[in-house]
Amino acid sequence: MQIRFGTDGWRGVIARDFTFDNVRRVAAAVAGFLEETGRAGQGVAMGFDRRFLSREFAAEAAGVLAARGIRVWVAAEAVPTPVVSWAVRRLGLGGGVMITASHNPPEWNGVKFKEHLGCAARTATSARLEELLAGVPETVACLGPTEARRRGLWAALDVWDEYRQALWEFVDRDRIRRAGLAVGVDAMHGCAAPWLLRLLDEAGCRVEAMRADDNPGFGGVPPEPLEEHLAGLAARVREAGLAVGLANDGDADRIGAVDERGRYFSTQRIFAVILHHLLETKGLRGRVVRSASGTVMADLMARRRGLGVVETPIGFKFIGEVLLEPGTLIGGEESGGIGIPAFGPERDGLLNALLLVEIVAGRGHGIRRALDEVFRDTGYFAYRRVDLPLAPGRAPAVRANLEALAEPADLAGRRVLRVSRTDGLRFERDDDSWLLVRPSGTEPKLRLYAEARSREDVAALLEAGHRLVERVLESAPPAPAPSGP
Repeated sequence: MQIRFGTDGWRGVIARDFTFDNVRRVAAAVAGFLEETGRAGQGVAMGFDRRFLSREFAAEAAGVLAARGIRVWVAAEAVPTPVVSWAVRRLGLGGGVMITASHNPPEWNGVKFKEHLGCAARTATSARLEELLAGVPETVACLGPTEARRRGLWAALDVWDEYRQALWEFVDRDRIRRAGLAVGVDAMHGCAAPWLLRLLDEAGCRVEAMRADDNPGFGGVPPEPLEEHLAGLAARVREAGLAVGLANDGDADRIGAVDERGRYFSTQRIFAVILHHLLETKGLRGRVVRSASGTVMADLMARRRGLGVVETPIGFKFIGEVLLEPGTLIGGEESGGIGIPAFGPERDGLLNALLLVEIVAGRGHGIRRALDEVFRDTGYFAYRRVDLPLAPGRAPAVRANLEALAEPADLAGRRVLRVSRTDGLRFERDDDSWLLVRPSGTEPKLRLYAEARSREDVAALLEAGHRLVERVLESAPPAPAPSGP
């Protein structure tokens, strides 16, 4: 099979695509990349999440690297992806490998590669890994852990003390401790659980934990902190009178939240609140980066302070490339990944969870009230995304028709000032509201995103998007029929 690296590594269904043989091949390509870039001698950090056989897949990948003479620092237990990325920078390693399928359903697993800078594999790196994979044989040499240790090529990855110290240098633990907050945590059975619970305990929080146990099936719910998956956390916050509810995805690089009233707090608003906190409370400045589906509130806050804004295609690897540039303050995506280069050029769900708690502690009220401060800065905004089914194979034609679409003068009754083609079509209107239409890069879906100054206007924009999509689909050719045997 042909292995492709998507927006953040390679993923496949366990036993069908994601097999020990294919994991060995990917590890061999990583070894080849490290050798040709002169970084093999620096070693590699190896982590894994709580998915079925992740520990065993990690051992196989580590064994392949060791067989090539590359020293590997292997986690003893499941570890969050951002910790592996942080360890790469802290230990000065040549790269990092994380066995995880992030927020995907339980039958999936995957491999993420982290570059020596502690960031997600950049576009050129992913392309080179795919090229190297083409030359990897079906059978790949692999050392067992005992032999790798005997040769001095297998060490323990243990950065808890240093990582937590770095977090508390960025987040005000004393302020949180003085507030004496009661916090809800829905770990969604992911690997954030022991890490975040220990951190909140250190900060003197009373924690109500949910789904913190190790369950490779994730209780039948994909470990993605979407509104429909956080009803239990919302109920717990309401019933127990908690200050905030926090959730992370399966490998803890994304953040989700519930406010003090037990209502879902969208990822767009999380990004806006954290950005406002960095600007107004921590006094930080710098360029703001968001994906094509990111909130306009970030643009407005940045521009009113004379700060630059960069829009990237969807996928955190594109944001990560800008985070590496000097003068960047923050980067965020609509799916809940937020990176702050002052801490590291990687999205970090643990850091962002602690920042939300710091926000609540510092203001003496919940994040919904903190959002009111943002609205005083930008005005009110509501947001919604709708996913429409798209027949497999139609995405290229739909994307081409979107590219060729004539730009409208107005949309849902307001003038269109600008159309961005960074990823799909983003129509920006004269009141700062916007609509984005794009085929998904990972699923057979056509996505509509809308943000506007009222819920009614969001609905009107989405309706206009539906009409636009009907025109695009009518003019796109049908999907090619599957080839026969």
